[in-house]
Amino acid sequence: MRFLSLLSLTFAATLFAQEKPAAPSPEVMKRGEAVYGKTCIACHQPTGLGIPPVFPPLAGSEWVAMSPSIPVRNILHGMTGPVTVKGTTYTSMMPAVTGLSDGDIADVVTYVRNSFGNSGAAVTEADVKAIKAQYADRKTPWTAEEFQKDAK
Repeated sequence: MRFLSLLSLTFAATLFAQEKPAAPSPEVMKRGEAVYGKTCIACHQPTGLGIPPVFPPLAGSEWVAMSPSIPVRNILHGMTGPVTVKGTTYTSMMPAVTGLSDGDIADVVTYVRNSFGNSGAAVTEADVKAIKAQYADRKTPWTAEEFQKDAK
């Protein structure tokens, strides 16, 4: 009986750990916030609420909560609308963000995924490198439809 109790606790702890990712380090968040302040803030605003109906919010965005591959690819290649975020459709285009290192991209995606009411797993530089390699031949912006196909 004691074994089953321990097994149940272990299972519950594992489920909980999968539901709520560990918080990223303060250093990563600070670096990510700095990148956000240089590259994202003009459109997505200090609050992450964007500027409706032109620039979509990151705060509470279902897109931010999806696979980290989506915001990484969005930064690498850009995205062209339409895209619906929190029930509002946006038709503007996000250009690729140039001049960022893989570490910068990892930090800013981690920052966004853990700010503005969002909660997501940290993204590492190795994650960004793998995503870049997987989509190395991509030359055009993504669409919402393409992202939805592999939003795992």
